[in-house]
Amino acid sequence: MTLTFGQALAMKRLATRQGDAAPDPDAFRMTVRTTGAVETFTIPCQNLGTFNATVGWGDGSTSTITAYNDADLAHEYATAGDYQISITGTFPHIYFFNTGTSKGKVISVDNLGAVGWITFDSAFWGCSNMTSFTAGTCDTSSVTELRNMLRACSSLAVADVQTMDTSSVTSVSRALLGLGSLTSCTISGWNVEAVNTWNFFAQSTTIPTADYDATLIAWAAQDVVDSQSVDFGSSTYTSGGAAETARTSLINDDLWTITDGGAA
Repeated sequence: MTLTFGQALAMKRLATRQGDAAPDPDAFRMTVRTTGAVETFTIPCQNLGTFNATVGWGDGSTSTITAYNDADLAHEYATAGDYQISITGTFPHIYFFNTGTSKGKVISVDNLGAVGWITFDSAFWGCSNMTSFTAGTCDTSSVTELRNMLRACSSLAVADVQTMDTSSVTSVSRALLGLGSLTSCTISGWNVEAVNTWNFFAQSTTIPTADYDATLIAWAAQDVVDSQSVDFGSSTYTSGGAAETARTSLINDDLWTITDGGAA
């Protein structure tokens, strides 16, 4: 069968939308869901850093972004459905900041990529329908702020953030506050040696015990900033083993004040 140009283009777009094409490992990717016809999704940003990026909207269309308030950061989808947005180039941050209607359309972050990230301050705050966050292949070595990053993402079940380079991060205040549905939270790989601001870090959140155990063990082995007050919400640790020993070390040797749910 011989396809017309239009038919071939439509099939290519469908294959891309369905994920048949190999994704660019350096691209930031997130999936959004629209529920009605002619619905607009906006990627919110703040006036910080330099933008020079291409956004693929997952429906076959693309936009070139050169400013934080570029009009093309808003995109209209003709039909309801799930669309994976991809961003390549230089895109230093996203800033949902618990405002606007688009935050409720995000259902997953699939790869952070290498797009020149400099901050995640309030990046996904309020994305209450997001169920999974996967850092994947990424370069976050220049990021200094995780404050409010996933705050109030109340449907988040999987926070796979182990691959994030957090060696430059100084603030994680409220980064994991209000995550009510976690089944996996891999933060043990975070380098927290430079963090000196922890206010309400994971308040009203329960990190699964195995993940909390791994976090305590890994962080106790680091040269953390002394005399910090760290809130792990209702997370519980395994008593009588390495996790309890690590927790005790953070309290006695590093002078941390730890709030958590106690022994499991």
